[in-house]
Amino acid sequence: MKPIARHRIARIVEKWLLVEPLLLATWTSHALVSEPRIQTIRVQRGRIEYNPDFIAQLSDRHLEATLRFEALRILLKHPYSRRQAHSAISYAASNLTLQEYLQTELPFPRAQDVFGDRNYDRQFFEFYYHKLLDEQPVAILASGSSGSAQSGSFAAEPEPTANTSDRPPDLLIVYTDANLSGVENTNQWDRDELLSDRLDDLVRMAQANDSWGSIGGKLREQILANLHPKLDYRAVLRKFRTSILSQQRRLTRMKPNRRYGFDYMGSRRDFTTRLLFAVDVSGSMGTEELRQGFSVVNRFFNYGVPAIDVIQFDAEITTDAIAFRRARREIQLTGRGGTNFAPVLAYLDEHRDYDGLIIYTDGYAPCPQPPQNRRTRILWLFVSEEHYRSCYPKLQHLGQGAYLKRSAREMPIT
Repeated sequence: MKPIARHRIARIVEKWLLVEPLLLATWTSHALVSEPRIQTIRVQRGRIEYNPDFIAQLSDRHLEATLRFEALRILLKHPYSRRQAHSAISYAASNLTLQEYLQTELPFPRAQDVFGDRNYDRQFFEFYYHKLLDEQPVAILASGSSGSAQSGSFAAEPEPTANTSDRPPDLLIVYTDANLSGVENTNQWDRDELLSDRLDDLVRMAQANDSWGSIGGKLREQILANLHPKLDYRAVLRKFRTSILSQQRRLTRMKPNRRYGFDYMGSRRDFTTRLLFAVDVSGSMGTEELRQGFSVVNRFFNYGVPAIDVIQFDAEITTDAIAFRRARREIQLTGRGGTNFAPVLAYLDEHRDYDGLIIYTDGYAPCPQPPQNRRTRILWLFVSEEHYRSCYPKLQHLGQGAYLKRSAREMPIT
């Protein structure tokens, strides 16, 4: 008699205790639930739901690869990011991201299979989502088990197929084909700040203890890039209240209606604030601190900010202003010299149409002269509470202060 599905899963996960501590912690952060009404396996709302028949069809090798695949899906927080409008494309983008980094023997396609180009290898979820969305209906989504994928369009719901034999359907193909299982496996994906924070804590613990297991290289960078800096973004934006809110209500398919979900269009009120974000790229700023800084920029787009101008500075401004209109995962750094705030404030005098300037820094620089431009409000954003308490007192006459706080959900603003 074959062991029941739950016992098979437990037997594999128990092996992770010594060799994959982060994956084990991630897996056990969710409830494991048998759900015969679904076709395969899915993650949603703190639950890992599985169909026992799907588990029974998998070999031990394929089962372990599937469990690892879903654990990494949780760790990258694909089910807990802002819900995208197209479920099948969301599932395909998630699968494509995971297969690029894990390169499992499961029949998922690789980026080269889908796009025919190695330039799209090892990208991130949002990149693949928008790329697939732009290329439909010719995007390639089907199983890549034969080494190349099949062309086809995205279906909103899986099409019923007639059984030509008494054999049960190949549920592994269903699992890896976004047209067949994408809607079912993502219909409860949505932003969950509490779960995201819990996962961030697991990642930070793994980073502190160097307990990554087999996770390394580029995949580790992707996981770290998903860490959320602890920042109350709405509070930051309220500091620039003079022209921050648009009174125009805009309907959008990218946000669910509060009463009827995605069946009806939601609405949003966009920010009209012009923000300038100045990043200290001097030698005293570490790689992790710089990553957190650009992650702050990316997070603002979740709150309706249409664009942010970003400059880098050390002893001088080292780049022209770059307009960010979408979250980015990579940016070229220039500078790494000493620190001087005066060029940033001089830039503010020359460009007076900004509503707010956020200076992200460790604070280790002489206090500059106040700018002549008193219209644009300034917020000093420090890399930590320690730097804030040490450096902000000499800068407080120039603007308000804040810091990233890793142990709390929101950032204090004074």
